[in-house]
Amino acid sequence: MRADNSKLMKIFLIIYFSVLTLFICRIVFFTDLKDFINARKEAVERDYSTDWILDSGETVDLKDISAGGLGGSFCVSKKLPDEMLETDSVYLSTSNLHFNVYVDDDLIYSYDTHKNLTGMGDGVSYHMIGLGIKDEGRTMRIEADTVFLNKRGGRINEMQFGAEEQFRYYMMSENFVASALSALMVIFGVVVIVFFFAVFRKTPMMRSLWALGLTAILFGVWSLCDVGMPQLIAGSIYACREIIYGIPHLAVFPMIYFINYVTRARRKIYPYLSFAISVACFGWLLFSRYVFGRDLHTMTFTIYFSYISGLIILIVLLIDNELYCRKKKISSGLKHFYLGAVVFVITSVGDIIRYTIGKKVSIGRGSWFRFGLVTFFLFMGLQIIDWWTKEKTSLERDRFVNRLLQYIMDSADPEAKINKVLEYLCEELHADRAYIFEDMNDGTFDNTYEYCAEGVTPEIDNLKGLPYDGTIDVWYEEYAKGGHVLIYDLEKYRNVSESMYEVLKPQGIQTLVTGPLILEGDYIGFFGVDNPPADMMMEISEIIRLLMFFLSSLVARRDNQRRLMELSYQDALTGVGNRRAIKEFEKEGLDTSCPYGFVMCDINGLKAVNDNAGHDAGDELIKEVASCLTEVFGQENVYRMGGDEFAVYVDDENLQAFESRIYGFKSLIAKKGYHVAVGYSYAKDGDPDYNSLKIEADNRMYDEKREYYSSGHDRRKAQAE
Repeated sequence: MRADNSKLMKIFLIIYFSVLTLFICRIVFFTDLKDFINARKEAVERDYSTDWILDSGETVDLKDISAGGLGGSFCVSKKLPDEMLETDSVYLSTSNLHFNVYVDDDLIYSYDTHKNLTGMGDGVSYHMIGLGIKDEGRTMRIEADTVFLNKRGGRINEMQFGAEEQFRYYMMSENFVASALSALMVIFGVVVIVFFFAVFRKTPMMRSLWALGLTAILFGVWSLCDVGMPQLIAGSIYACREIIYGIPHLAVFPMIYFINYVTRARRKIYPYLSFAISVACFGWLLFSRYVFGRDLHTMTFTIYFSYISGLIILIVLLIDNELYCRKKKISSGLKHFYLGAVVFVITSVGDIIRYTIGKKVSIGRGSWFRFGLVTFFLFMGLQIIDWWTKEKTSLERDRFVNRLLQYIMDSADPEAKINKVLEYLCEELHADRAYIFEDMNDGTFDNTYEYCAEGVTPEIDNLKGLPYDGTIDVWYEEYAKGGHVLIYDLEKYRNVSESMYEVLKPQGIQTLVTGPLILEGDYIGFFGVDNPPADMMMEISEIIRLLMFFLSSLVARRDNQRRLMELSYQDALTGVGNRRAIKEFEKEGLDTSCPYGFVMCDINGLKAVNDNAGHDAGDELIKEVASCLTEVFGQENVYRMGGDEFAVYVDDENLQAFESRIYGFKSLIAKKGYHVAVGYSYAKDGDPDYNSLKIEADNRMYDEKREYYSSGHDRRKAQAE
């Protein structure tokens, strides 16, 4: 059913994108949008800047001359077409020029600039000069002067003849990419600032995001004005002029502020210096304009000093940070940022060189600079996404670890902790099952712990003795390579390991995450979660190492606890040796080459005492019997095997002495009013097969025990006080 749904969805997607593609083609090729697209091609036919005649008689292209290049002014003329429409007009864009337009001797248009923050310049302005049938064959004359006192600059950038909408189409299509990129910077800045206020700001980088957003907005607005779109659409000539001159000074400081706080070194000198230079340069421009009356276009050095110093600070800052990271042997974590910064620096320097060598770039002067900015912000966006993802993952990991620690601290028993951790994993990761497999040191693995979600069938009893060779070894090889195994689709994983597929398939597993348990550098098993949601697989892989550490530590603590218990030779209730102690004695302390005897002792009626008088009374009875044994045989020779059963090893040299001790013990027990079953055996010449002696003694003890109960004693009747 899953496969059928997938095929059906693919069909839906093919149909959807086919319809969408056809609709887009319809909009582009069969509506009036094609007029906008073709505007640049048709602009050649409407170009009206050629074949103008200077007063000197020279024929020129208006786009190739400037008032400054002709002594501060020029006068040109051209005959209008012999056939015209009432809708025909001449459209032109100018920079820093005031001019009058005549048809024959009639003044039909006049334009002059106004004083503003930058001086008399107006940057880029657009003009429409209406004509009609009455002007057919007449001569148009343009008298133009630069607006600057030093007689520099002043030019016509574009001129076309035709309908108004065609000129607008051309200008907008000519600058479409630049305008779109400029708008993208503004949008990026707004999104970053909204993001800044919306997210938890844990790191210095996240707390400085406002500066990046502000930088993008300022440069984006500057770029829009520089390409002339606000002037063309809204006619806001002087607002754009002041923005173009002022914003870059004010945008440098927040840019350096942000960059400084995304680096590892984070030296305050850089934002301090940037702030001082930006304020000083901007203040000096204003002072020069309003105190000395200077036009800002003559202050190229001051204007570019702010830009160039910002670039120098940026370069020094990045080099300083890289040296700092290398000294500390840490990663800068700025791979995306460095790429964007390098492009930004190169394009900025290129644009400065282009402008200072006098290349004509009236509209969109900072095209390379703009491209560098967009590239910088693009890479910065990628860097932010990378940082935010890591920070979000870090926060989630912190929360996960804190909860995990809480579960681990809930109990002193490692086994209980392991079960709680598996329960937490299963519920937190929305999985079907969480489990641990341990190496049995015989080439097989057993499922030793398991937690299942509600409604999921447990598998722990079915998963015993999984072989290493041919099954688990596949995972161990993957652990060694990548630290964990992620199975996104069990059917595809079948090609990796058929044997593991055969193990997992009957359990209904489709997705799986597993990692190794490691103790002192050696694999001791593995853990896993079955059927977590696919969208959580990578998140789980991020915490695999934490889980490896916690679970491996818990298993190690459990083993240590077991080992401590096994290494504890003293029975807690009676103070005599325990089962571990007797095994150790038989292995290391028993001299089977000399005569020795073995005694087994079992208390009669203990169950009745526990049932009728309580377990405390039963414990007292056990301790009394142990006391009698130690009194007769010595405490170092007595072992409690468990429950009410005791064992004794004696190194008496002859059978008579050995049996005398047994008789003494029975007499002591009888005086106290207790009943015990005693069995014994003796190796007069020593015997390395002490197990046979133990069996003989055990059989005799049970014979005596049967005789006791067959004589009418009820197991349920308590012994006399």
